[in-house]
Amino acid sequence: MTLSTILLEQRQVNVPVELLIDAQKKGYQKKLRLFLLLKLMFPSGKTRLSRNEMEFILMVEKIKSRKTFISYFDFLLDKSWIYYNSRTGYFILKSLDRIREENEWKGRWAIPVNFTSYRKLKAVIGAVIFGFLHKDFHRKLRRKKSVLVKGGTYNFQPGSLLRMSQTAPVSVYGAAILFNISVSTASRLKQAAEKEKLLEVKKNFGDKTLNKEMAVKCLKYNDMNNEVVYHNGGYRLQLIDAILPLFLFVRRKKLKP
Repeated sequence: MTLSTILLEQRQVNVPVELLIDAQKKGYQKKLRLFLLLKLMFPSGKTRLSRNEMEFILMVEKIKSRKTFISYFDFLLDKSWIYYNSRTGYFILKSLDRIREENEWKGRWAIPVNFTSYRKLKAVIGAVIFGFLHKDFHRKLRRKKSVLVKGGTYNFQPGSLLRMSQTAPVSVYGAAILFNISVSTASRLKQAAEKEKLLEVKKNFGDKTLNKEMAVKCLKYNDMNNEVVYHNGGYRLQLIDAILPLFLFVRRKKLKP
C-alpha cells in the first residue's frame, strides 16, 4: 500500500443529506459516486486528471469502458460541478456548499463519507433516509411528549444521549411517501444500510392470532399496511420495524440568506 493510498483512505467528505436524497430520486447515484471519489482524491478541489489518475478511477469504480466514464464526467460538467480552467489546465471541483446554495438546500445535516463507504452509496443513502426519520421521530416526541404509532405509545425521555441510543418506529411506507421512492426501493435501501452496519433494525410483531384469515380481513378493512406472518410458533401482525442509527450526522455551515 502506497503512502498516497493510505492518505486517501484517511480522508472523508461530509456529504449533504439533500444531495444524497436528490441523487436517489433522480437516479444519478453512480455519477455522484464518481464526484465523491474525485472529492476524496483531490481535497484541493482541482486536478489535471492525468492518465494514471484516470486509470486509477476506472479501476476503483470498476468502470469497464472509457465511454461510460466520459458519460459520467459529462454529466458532472453539465451540472457545472466540474469545470475546466483553460488558462491553468486544471479541472475545478465545485464545493459542496456552493452546490447547496445553487439548489437552495438549506438543511445543514450531512453524513461523513470516506474512501470505503463512498463505494457503498446505496447503504449510505439508506442510512441517511432512515436516520433522518429516526431523528424526526424523536424531535416530534420531544415536542409532543408522547406519540401514538400503530397502536403503540412512545413517551419522551429527557436527555439527548439517552434519545440517541433509543430506537424509533420507522415505516418503509412512510419513507417511500416522504422521499418519493417506491416501497421496494425503500426496503432495499434499509437492508443495504443494515448490512453495512449503519443501521440496527429490530423486527416487531404483534400477539399471536388464532385466525389468520380473520386477521388478514381486518387489515384490509382498516386499510393497514401490516402483514400477517408466521413467527415464533404462530401467526402475528408484522409491525413497524424499530430503527437505531449506528452513525452520527454532522452539520455543515449555515448558508447565507
